[in-house]
Amino acid sequence: MLMFFRKLKPQLYKKYVHVHSTKHQLVRLLLVLGAILAVHTAAMVILEKLSLMDAFWLTMTSATTVGYGDLSAVTPIGRMATVVLLYVAGIAVLAQAASMYFEYRQEVRARVIKGECSWKMKNHIVFLNCSEELSDDYFYQAIAQLRGSCVDLASTPIIIVSQHFSEGLPHRLQALDVVHVNKAISDEEVFSAANVNDAHTVIVMAARHLDPLSDSISFELIDRLREQGFKGHILAEAVRDSNRSRLMKAGADNVLRPIRSYPELLMRAILAPGAEQVIETLFNSEGEECIRYEINFKGDWLTVIRALSEADAGTPVAYENSAGGVVNNPSSKLVVDASAVFVIVRQNDIRSKDEVNGILSSVTS
Repeated sequence: MLMFFRKLKPQLYKKYVHVHSTKHQLVRLLLVLGAILAVHTAAMVILEKLSLMDAFWLTMTSATTVGYGDLSAVTPIGRMATVVLLYVAGIAVLAQAASMYFEYRQEVRARVIKGECSWKMKNHIVFLNCSEELSDDYFYQAIAQLRGSCVDLASTPIIIVSQHFSEGLPHRLQALDVVHVNKAISDEEVFSAANVNDAHTVIVMAARHLDPLSDSISFELIDRLREQGFKGHILAEAVRDSNRSRLMKAGADNVLRPIRSYPELLMRAILAPGAEQVIETLFNSEGEECIRYEINFKGDWLTVIRALSEADAGTPVAYENSAGGVVNNPSSKLVVDASAVFVIVRQNDIRSKDEVNGILSSVTS
């Protein structure tokens, strides 16, 4: 009936909504309806001398206007009781309760869309501190990457805590089983609304990816999470590399730079914690870096790996073929025709092109 809920997995998204007036009224009406049905059933037992089961059957078929005709009140007082209790009161209350139920469902749906619900999820992923610079495109690319993975976390439910989806999450995010909580990060109830204590991973985003003050907010959030007893994994973004150690001391398990144009890096850190440090090596020139060496080599890839590794000249990770295409992580058994090789090298072990070609020539001659 409600298309939004059809898109959610019921076993993952059992939620509770704070008590509100519509729910109270619905409960009261159902109690009144139950009392009317009980009184009429008792009246049929006393006035019409029916068994309890026959009296209940007559009550339900009359209240729902089915009226099979197999049983009916025959005494004047029994008929009067049926008219007053069911035809006048019961059917009216039942109709009102049905109407209020649909109103309640619409209210719940509106609260879900607006992010006003609290969630009972467990072992889920929570995004905290999501500012307006994190568009739905960013989340879609990141979460689609997660959903496409073959690891166990690929199907993990996700909550985005953000005040920038007040009109509801885009449908493409809903289709990825994502919900949101529309609360300020400073709200005392925000952690309970996202049920962070039962989360598998909490991701503390940098509010502004170029503003060092964002690290202070991240520090406070991490400290707050650990202080209230969160035992799960915390992944945090740090604008300044110098603040990484501070965030780790506060309780973060992994820290990476905010890279807004490449959200897949964030997902790598979730799927394989520590992988972000390996990938970041490709982006900077500190400690280790990825070097391209021009070569002219024909042979199996295992020879390249063995030769450069034994010469302590780095770890080959890819090559460029004669057609100009880059082949990443080739099979060690692959016979390659390489015009260049990409190697992860320690900063102090960078070799010249001639040295690398000499190393490869020595093993092929």
